[in-house]
Order: sequence, then C-alpha cells, then structure tokens
Amino acid sequence: MNTQVFGRVSIEGIHAIALNRTGGTSQSPFDSLNLASYVGDDPQCVAANLEVVKELVSARGICVMNAEHGNLVHVVSEPGIALPGDGLVTKQTQLALVSLAADCVPFGLIDPVNRVIAVGHAGWRGVLANVMQSLLDEFLASGAQLNHTQAVIGPAICAYCYDVPVERVEMFRQVRPEAISSPKNLDLISGVTSVLATQVTQIHELTGCTLENSKLFSFRRAAGEPTGRGGLVLAMSAS
Repeated sequence: MNTQVFGRVSIEGIHAIALNRTGGTSQSPFDSLNLASYVGDDPQCVAANLEVVKELVSARGICVMNAEHGNLVHVVSEPGIALPGDGLVTKQTQLALVSLAADCVPFGLIDPVNRVIAVGHAGWRGVLANVMQSLLDEFLASGAQLNHTQAVIGPAICAYCYDVPVERVEMFRQVRPEAISSPKNLDLISGVTSVLATQVTQIHELTGCTLENSKLFSFRRAAGEPTGRGGLVLAMSAS
C-alpha cells in the first residue's frame, strides 16, 4: 500500500482514502503530506501534495474543504478551496473532495447507483450542530437515495484521548448523548455514527486515533505548535 494511504474503500468506481501524514513534500513541522494551505506551510509543497492525492484517487481536479466547525454544506463542481463550511457534495466525476482534519472526524457518503459523493468534517462543535444530518440532507437533495448510501469514517482522536472540560460534556447530554464516553471524555466518532447508522446501509470505519498514531496529523499532539492536516478524500471515476 502507498505510504500516503492509511485505509481505503472502493465501491463501484468510487474511491475513499483515509490519508497518512507521510509520503508528501512538506518539511517539518508539516511533514510531509500536509494538504492545508492555512497552517503556514510552503504553498508549493501543499500544491505538490494535492497532486499526489489526486493521483491516489485517479482524479483530474480536487476541491478542498474550508472548515469552520459548523454545519454549512456546499454543492461543488469545480476544483480549488471551497467556500467556508463543513460539508461538500458533488456529482462531478474525477473531482476529488477532501475533508481536512487533525483530530476531528472526517467522514464521507457514497451513493454508487445515483453517482453522488460527499465529505464532512465534525469536531465537537460540528457534532453538536449535527453537520452529519446537514450533509445527508444536501446529499439527498443532489439526487442520492439512502437505500443506496454507504458511509466512510476516517481517523480521529479516540474517546480515551479526548478529555475535555466537564462543561463541554454537559453540552452534549441533551443534544448528542451518544458522544459521551465519561464525565470528562467525548467520543466524536460515536457522535457521528449515531446519526449515520440509522440512515445509511453500511458504515466503513477507516479509524485510528490521530493522537496515538504518529503516522497521522494531530492538533493535540502538536500542543500549540504548527502542524499539518490530513483527512479523507473521495472521488468518482468516470463512468
């Protein structure tokens, strides 16, 4: 397997890849497959890394999410950096969609019959705002059907490592209790899957703890120092 690939799912010509931080061109502290243009990395290195990712999913163009920790979703058909938001949907073949993350949950939706794909980004604010349902709603409005839809979950910080203030846990108690793993720990992946599992036909988990695995980018591991962003990329081959 390529050094850039943490995990892969392919469904009828639609490819989903969870990315390692390795196999790119960026130098420390962004080493090496950083895809974020906003963290202080050399823009030429970021551009070269995006080309690497395009090749991994056989895409001609790539659209990168511009996350803002909410639930805004955009339908896209052109490459580049998307408008601020935490979800992207497309029916465009060979256009890769990238959900950047470095502890938050990157997730994707695939309808191989109606040929629609989507990616989302869920940190604790996004889980509270139910970006999962917002992405599903726009995905369905673009022609997808739930009885054909499968989901993919990428690597994120695990519940054991994600200790947060007690007050933040209490914010979840009425809204998304499935994400609470202890009085001071949140399980963001469970928060995401609690919404997706009741609606899609299958969930593929390409999961691992971003904090524990040094092959993955982690905002917490960086402890306030600059670091890159990896995440999840989806693309449809030409039919």
